[in-house]
Amino acid sequence: MKLISRFTSMLGVIGLFMSGLASADSDVRISIDEGVSIAQPIAIVPFKANGGVPADVAQIISDDLRNSGKFSPIPRSNLPAQPGSAAEIMPDQWSALGADNVVVGQVSSTGGSYNVAYQLIDVLGTSGAAGNVIAQGAFNVPAAQIRQGAHTVSDQVFEKLTQIRGAFRTKIAYVVQRGVSSYELRVSDYDGFNAFTVVKSKEPLMSPEWSPDGSKLAYVTFENKKSQVVVHDLRSGARKVVGSLKGHNGAPAFSPDGSRIAFASNQDGLLNIYITGVGGGTPRQLTSGAGNNTEPSWSPDGGSILFTSDRSGSPQVYRMSAAGGGASLIGGSGSGKISADGKNLIMVSGDKIVKRDLASGSTEVISSTFLDESPSISPNGTMVIYSSTKGVSKVLQLVSADGRFKANLPGAGGQYKFPAWSPYLTKQ
Repeated sequence: MKLISRFTSMLGVIGLFMSGLASADSDVRISIDEGVSIAQPIAIVPFKANGGVPADVAQIISDDLRNSGKFSPIPRSNLPAQPGSAAEIMPDQWSALGADNVVVGQVSSTGGSYNVAYQLIDVLGTSGAAGNVIAQGAFNVPAAQIRQGAHTVSDQVFEKLTQIRGAFRTKIAYVVQRGVSSYELRVSDYDGFNAFTVVKSKEPLMSPEWSPDGSKLAYVTFENKKSQVVVHDLRSGARKVVGSLKGHNGAPAFSPDGSRIAFASNQDGLLNIYITGVGGGTPRQLTSGAGNNTEPSWSPDGGSILFTSDRSGSPQVYRMSAAGGGASLIGGSGSGKISADGKNLIMVSGDKIVKRDLASGSTEVISSTFLDESPSISPNGTMVIYSSTKGVSKVLQLVSADGRFKANLPGAGGQYKFPAWSPYLTKQ
């Protein structure tokens, strides 16, 4: 099988999250609320293990593909056999089961690392002949990153079958509040595993946002007895205050090139949008004299900024040039985020998460939970994570961008708020 050399470049980025930080554990796990009946059936066969393996690689792949909402993995108990290579596959046996494709593989211990090898087999013959291997790969991963190896397989299988880049090696940032005066900014894999604490505080932490290269987080802290916007370097741990105007400072958002941060401040009494350099400097005011303006979010090309304003009497999403000036009404009631391809807007309307097609203007509700807020889009645009209220708790929720697949990420005690999905952390 072909060695995937670009996996090596990925390890350097992932290593940034594995060293020099607080101990890694897990706060949340994905729990399915509503699956997709028309998702593509696929069989993920347990990988053959040579030596002890600390994780079930095939199960991680199966969970990833299921979590995307685009695939329906066949239960293991229904699998007719457990082949380890394409040569052992009898296509009719698997197509009769309802599978379109089958994933097989092996994991071998090689000292302090593991070799992960896989094959994706077409059992229907849509590639020209049933039994064709339509994707394959093999790579070594450090023992501590065996889950990343599984996510790599998931990314490649997902992209081959959907023509959409996979986002299973991404991260999420979120705030956990435990009690009255205990706040933690946490980062985990997209599925809740390998969680670690970025910063703890007795004062509130809010609104984390990722830099475009995934190396930094901007967020709001009240640690100096006032709200300030901070940029936190995840590699070095260095923090720099970049927004500390009189009054409240909040809702930071990195520009697509990572050089600027938009944020909101009410230094003049009303909330307005400001822009400053990622290294600080004198903020430049973009809005004025038109109600409260907050929650800025950049367009993918950096040319415009979406924001929430009550200038017409109630909060709605508007759009203006990144240089400031006049604003045009989009609608909804706040937290507007444009997908990376620029085609869709995810925002809050009422207390639900909705998706608006920016070309046609059509809008559909994609969430079905209670008091939904703070949506964040996966970098490939297929999934949305957000916060909702369940009983007396704030919990994280996951929904596919078409609204058909829904899951929750129940937390291990505490209030889970302000989720932010990372950009891609690996090269293609």
